[in-house]
Amino acid sequence: MGREHKEYAWNLIAKKLSGEATPQELIELESLLRNNPELYYPMQTVADLWKPASPLGRKEAESAFSRHIDRMQDLKIEYVGDPFHNTEVVGSRRISRTKLILFSMAGALSLAAGIFFIQHGKTNDSLTQVSNATASDYAAASEIVTNNGSRTHVVLPDGTMVWLNSGSRIKYDKNFGAGLREINLTGEAFFDVAHNAQTPFVIHTARIDIKVLGTRFNVKSYPSDNTTEATLIRGSIEVSIKDRPSEKIILKPNEKLVVANDDSTLHRTLPGHHAAVKDESLVSICKPTYETNTGAVIETSWVDNKLIFQDEEFGELAIKMERWYGISIHFDNADLEKLQFTGSFQKETVQQALDALKETATTTPFNYRITENQITIYE
Repeated sequence: MGREHKEYAWNLIAKKLSGEATPQELIELESLLRNNPELYYPMQTVADLWKPASPLGRKEAESAFSRHIDRMQDLKIEYVGDPFHNTEVVGSRRISRTKLILFSMAGALSLAAGIFFIQHGKTNDSLTQVSNATASDYAAASEIVTNNGSRTHVVLPDGTMVWLNSGSRIKYDKNFGAGLREINLTGEAFFDVAHNAQTPFVIHTARIDIKVLGTRFNVKSYPSDNTTEATLIRGSIEVSIKDRPSEKIILKPNEKLVVANDDSTLHRTLPGHHAAVKDESLVSICKPTYETNTGAVIETSWVDNKLIFQDEEFGELAIKMERWYGISIHFDNADLEKLQFTGSFQKETVQQALDALKETATTTPFNYRITENQITIYE
């Protein structure tokens, strides 16, 4: 995709977001996105970040525009204005909403620092860099990554919706949906899979493979965790374990599959009260965990931006908090890791969250120290 075509595509994207695109231009944009799928995810992220009512975003856009016009005037370059009828006043200048969005993109993209788009092993921490890549850069695969402390929601080319939790990534071929719908997942994601009986949707993790036709479910597969989990909300999924590919496990709604990432961990991690056990040193099938007060499914509560924990040891909760807040937690005393907590965080800062935990730890009090993004828990 040449430079001129890229600029034209981004102009069409800005016009679409501003509501100024004509029906013909929307058709052109759809064709460009279909032929250049690498543009789709930057566009979606900009659309999510572009908030016309946001005072901060508006202020940054207006400031960028004013500085640009001032530079043009210093160089004695005439500003002709914009031919579009839909305009707004920035200071004493009149500017189209399309142009305002184009200037706002730079500010919006800087807010997307937690989301990276990676192609051919190169990490681009700016969506502007992505738009400058050539089509051949995407021939092998596309990858969407979230850092610790951030979560995102994307729509795949087949219409499947994916919520990606902190510290996670999904990767798929450029030809995704054209005969195959396969992705690789590291970390945690919630899927609402678009139904397609002719093309099953397959998810590969380090420990298990999941095959579905159309359903809603959660998969948790962090490399540092003791277990890999799949929680089914609706529909049906077929799971196979990497070292036992001939065996197929069919999950029904409101069932949760837990697979040990090594043969020694599951028996220690899961208590013996779960409904059904297959080779209990390796696999357990049980019910999801429900919050006592609200009945919310704890395994999928993160999709609603809630970190819910119930009778959870501090050591395990700390791992979740590290991902949730993008911080690092160290315990000076290993005994403190065994403290158990029940509760939830949603809008709390990490300091507010730790203060809330301190209030409930009456039998074994603890203190904490914050140094930048490093937290030390001590007695």
